Amino acid sequence: MKTIVRMIAIAIAMAIGLGTHCRAQSTDELEAAGVAHFKKAYYEAIPKQKTAEADEEFRKAETALRKAILQNPDRVSAYQHLGRTLFVQGKYQQAAKVYGDALKIDPENKPAYLQLASAQEQAGDYRGAVATLQMLRTKETDPAALNRLDELIGRFKARQAAPGEQPSSGKGGAK
Repeated sequence: MKTIVRMIAIAIAMAIGLGTHCRAQSTDELEAAGVAHFKKAYYEAIPKQKTAEADEEFRKAETALRKAILQNPDRVSAYQHLGRTLFVQGKYQQAAKVYGDALKIDPENKPAYLQLASAQEQAGDYRGAVATLQMLRTKETDPAALNRLDELIGRFKARQAAPGEQPSSGKGGAK
């Protein structure tokens, strides 16, 4: 009898929100958790060569950030954090897609263009990287930034013309 009463009390507590697992995490909390997992993987586990721990933390970061995006599909910062999480794992094609999604929401987000072009470059998509940088160039007014963009565009065009050349890190994007 005590067990049944206890189970009913737990069920009632959970139904009215007194249970610790009943409250859904907010988008802010999910994004913060994703960033915290990323930092734990990138700044703690990787330097100590704890690969399995880093992989698990990156997995948790991806999960939290994807949930944040599901809750708030217009949250550009969550896309950028997810893109970075994918990028540092060498998942360049996935990162490029996520950065592209961020730009669909906020086409004036200059850092997202650079992040997208970097992911495209690392995935070996030099043509895509050039197109992305050329799009950014139309939004930029700073002469120094325009010069730097022209340098990057020239470098990527040269790589595009040299078939078989691998990106600088040598990692692929098909993880």
